[in-house]
Amino acid sequence: MNAGTTNSAAPWRLLVGNHSYADFSISVSPAVERAVAEKLAPPTVYLNIFNEDSITVGVNEDPNQVLDLAFCRSNNVLARRRVNGGGAIYAGRGSAFLAFYLPLGLPGVPDTAAQAFPTILGHVAEALHDVFGVQAAYRPLNDVEIDGRKLVATSLKIEGGVLTFRILLNVKAIDTAIAARAMPMAPEKVKDKKYKDLGSRYTYLEQELGREVNADELSAWVRACVRRTFGEVVLEPGALAGDELAFARQYERELHEESWFHEKSEATRYAPLTLAGDRIVRGREKAPAGLIWLSLLVREGTVVKAIVNGDWHPRPLASVAWLEDGFTGLAATREACAAHIEAFLARTDVEFAGVEPIHVITALDKALAELANEKVSA
Repeated sequence: MNAGTTNSAAPWRLLVGNHSYADFSISVSPAVERAVAEKLAPPTVYLNIFNEDSITVGVNEDPNQVLDLAFCRSNNVLARRRVNGGGAIYAGRGSAFLAFYLPLGLPGVPDTAAQAFPTILGHVAEALHDVFGVQAAYRPLNDVEIDGRKLVATSLKIEGGVLTFRILLNVKAIDTAIAARAMPMAPEKVKDKKYKDLGSRYTYLEQELGREVNADELSAWVRACVRRTFGEVVLEPGALAGDELAFARQYERELHEESWFHEKSEATRYAPLTLAGDRIVRGREKAPAGLIWLSLLVREGTVVKAIVNGDWHPRPLASVAWLEDGFTGLAATREACAAHIEAFLARTDVEFAGVEPIHVITALDKALAELANEKVSA
């Protein structure tokens, strides 16, 4: 962890809102993150209680891979692509977001994903027990569960000197049939889980308690999370400043665009480059951190372009593009591509917590097997 360089006695700002998960993720959240990074706002803790159901997909995901978009459109399921890592998450009306926007110089603020997940989520689970009495437990890499059922989902971003840690607490019931149809689950995704489908894997706080949960209890949980994780921090109620409101409007315009939503799709990345005779091959593999989707656009035995998608939490976010760009011009062989993967993940300026070279190479092997099969059938 970084040594504390910021006055730890200074109050942190506590904000409370009621945006939908999708709207919060493409407007308010990046605005607060930017304001804290630019020192226009103090360290901020945000409790947001969702006012409608919605979905976001991670910044390194293709919604065509992880959502049934036709089903979402026909059933009015709101879906957006956020600027944070992690996977597709369905958040229901009445459930809550605890979001931290904290400079890395603050005492106790982790500066790597490998530190942040166990440190913060362990305390989140303890705070759930403190306030609600439930037996919640941290499950590596980035979940909090009750007896194998997922109660908390998270996304993490460490950029620009700021830790953005977003913690989604399932408070109320959702229509799991709708959620499961909207987000079809790849079998690899749940192979290491106790429960294999969304209906049995999902749980929510009111179900565990057998009663309703009120806003005051959620506020008490937020304060318990802060106290357990960072000590006796003064939380001072506040509001979004003018700069943040302007940032939020800007991000809402930009991140609402279809071009942003589909930016990591094959149609967007490959279509402008593809020539007759080119091949697209694909492989996916589950790492402890999440599912990896690798595809290659291959022309005459050479990689023209690669896409690496998934629901893990890379640091920095730009590192995924560095990995993808390094495939361009390589021979479409295991020897050439695996050497690039291993060298890339050995870099000291990159962190793929919970992802080892073998996981990406296994996805590569599956993609190259498709290429070999195409050659045989030809």
